[in-house]
Amino acid sequence: MSKKSLLLLILTLIFTALIVRSIYSPNMVKPAGIDNSSISDSTRFAKKIPVLVYHHLLKDEENTMKNNASIISVENFQEQMELLYNEGYSSITLEELEGFILGERELPSRSVLITFDDGYKSNYEYAYPILKEYGFISTIFMITDRISDTTVSFDPTQIQYLSWEEMELSQDVFKFACHTHKLHYLTDDNKSYVVTKPRAEVKEDLRKNLELVHNPYFAYPYGHYTDETIQILHDLEYKMAFTVKEGFVKTGDPIFELNRQGVFPSTTIAKFKIKVGLSREPLLKKLIKSFLNLIRPKH
Repeated sequence: MSKKSLLLLILTLIFTALIVRSIYSPNMVKPAGIDNSSISDSTRFAKKIPVLVYHHLLKDEENTMKNNASIISVENFQEQMELLYNEGYSSITLEELEGFILGERELPSRSVLITFDDGYKSNYEYAYPILKEYGFISTIFMITDRISDTTVSFDPTQIQYLSWEEMELSQDVFKFACHTHKLHYLTDDNKSYVVTKPRAEVKEDLRKNLELVHNPYFAYPYGHYTDETIQILHDLEYKMAFTVKEGFVKTGDPIFELNRQGVFPSTTIAKFKIKVGLSREPLLKKLIKSFLNLIRPKH
């Protein structure tokens, strides 16, 4: 595509976006006779659900790994949960989301599934009391080989994982699901063990994971999976699996390729509002971003 053609296409997109924006402007005069009650009634139930994913939490003054995108501050997490509470969100279970996807149940318009990956001890130390304060529930996808047999004191300078005792004590807030047993690693070329190890080894690992957690829901390590991975999950009678692809979950979505909204240190409260559906990404910005993704060369 020539530079001239590219520029023309971008200008066309911008012009189209401005027209659409003017058509749907909130300042437009409403035609007479529209019943607002019918509009509000149609939005009582969710059309899409945000599934949030967190990892490790530390207080600002404790975090010596500022470049680690998996660590968000306790202060930011508190602010995000307070926002959800003040905006009337209800936290839901995996089973409720499954029913929504299958079209078997309706959920309130402001529903959210809060998840954590890996099973860090900081989830119990920091997330648990905050979630409990606001009456929220959450799911932790566990790497079961890393669950500690003994409970030790929390040390923010160390990477620690939940103990069996802590899992038992926090069941009023946390439910636990699967994130592999011993295969949560990357190869030298940054591919998950789940997609590189022999099929029999992967199947046995995911079977052991399910045996220990007793909850047939899975999150792919690093978001890596193949058709064979999905088939293994199906053979083991898992019910759903989550990726790290950004986006909401809707009725009819592929049950083993579900989106989640990652929350990172760079997630400002304005970005968080977009992730949970409280505000929208500007249409023009969204169109340009989609366009750039289309023309960006693949590596």
